[in-house]
Amino acid sequence: MISPPTRTPVPVVVVEGTLNGLGVVRSLSQGRMPIYLLDNQARCPARWSRYCRYVRVSTLDGRELVDALVDLARGLDCRPVLILTGDQSVNCVSEYRQLVEPLYRISLPSPDMVRALADKSLFQSLAEREGFVVPRSVALSNAADLAPVDGLTPPLVVKPADKTLVLNGTVARAVRAATLAEARRAAARMLACAPGVIVQEWVEGPDTELYFTLFSCDRECRPIGLFVGRKLVCAPPAIGNTALCVAAPEVAPELIAATLRFISRVGYRGLGSLEFKRDARTGRFVIIEPTVGRTDWQEELATLCGVNLPLRTYLAELGQPLEPAQEAFPTVAWRQSVGYHSPLARGMRKVDGFFRWTDPLPGLYRYAYEGGLLRLWDKFSATASAVTAAAVSRAKG
Repeated sequence: MISPPTRTPVPVVVVEGTLNGLGVVRSLSQGRMPIYLLDNQARCPARWSRYCRYVRVSTLDGRELVDALVDLARGLDCRPVLILTGDQSVNCVSEYRQLVEPLYRISLPSPDMVRALADKSLFQSLAEREGFVVPRSVALSNAADLAPVDGLTPPLVVKPADKTLVLNGTVARAVRAATLAEARRAAARMLACAPGVIVQEWVEGPDTELYFTLFSCDRECRPIGLFVGRKLVCAPPAIGNTALCVAAPEVAPELIAATLRFISRVGYRGLGSLEFKRDARTGRFVIIEPTVGRTDWQEELATLCGVNLPLRTYLAELGQPLEPAQEAFPTVAWRQSVGYHSPLARGMRKVDGFFRWTDPLPGLYRYAYEGGLLRLWDKFSATASAVTAAAVSRAKG
């Protein structure tokens, strides 16, 4: 008797191979589908995962990225699921969605909503209009008119309205200012390189009072998975990325309720997240910022705790039934990399973002090559260049 041919699962394409992308690839691997990873850097950790096939592209932005996505989809001869992990690719795919959506399965908010959630100034206006709890802020676009800053109460934080300017190194991620004068100077410097900035009142409290809700919604704006976590360490402190985090079941009911209200009011589709901070003065949770159209840096923590959002998103895009998400398992801590520590509850195990025994090459690349051999090579190259320059100078002298 001849067995019927097995149907190959629909592939998934993940854009950008940072630590974020690595966590997504490992999460998706539980679905046993072909995974294609697109990046323009050979030196990206997710490239070395045994779970994906690396595809080199020239850029992660603009029409060139869209053309690469079109070529890949046509080569696969099917309509893969597309998962984005970076702001640049989200903005790009949203702009060119009329070319991308016929070839890929991806859910995004409307173009106007993507712009509103991606731009800090536009989100501030949206949040105030919809009654979301956010810090008092002013948006600035002209270095010659910084007077609105004087209506805020320091300490303050100054951020570019467009987050992609941080990714390409144009401006700093955020600048904390202890006084109004410092805030005005920081805003003027930032406006020299960015078309707009936002100045916010600082929400008092340590980094351990930063929380996040990771979520995914189907095409009908119905939530298909939510997970609440807590940051323990940020790098750099106060204004940096998540370095160590855990599940936060103790505040999950309150933050899930706030997140569901957000999802309903904006008509959200696809992957996203909200970052909150509990104000030490009032005990109230304040929305710091949203992430739109993509997975978040610490997304893998949810998978480790039983809520696999990338896989649930993949299945929802295919219209496949979803099993109930597991109860969040709070005895797992996710850390960005070695070197980040914080007191943990008894029995809690720490999982490294890069290294896994089941998928060791990304960790070996990160710690043995980038952290060891590459640094030695760079140091040797710099020394050799200095010696050569000195020799040439002596010869000319």
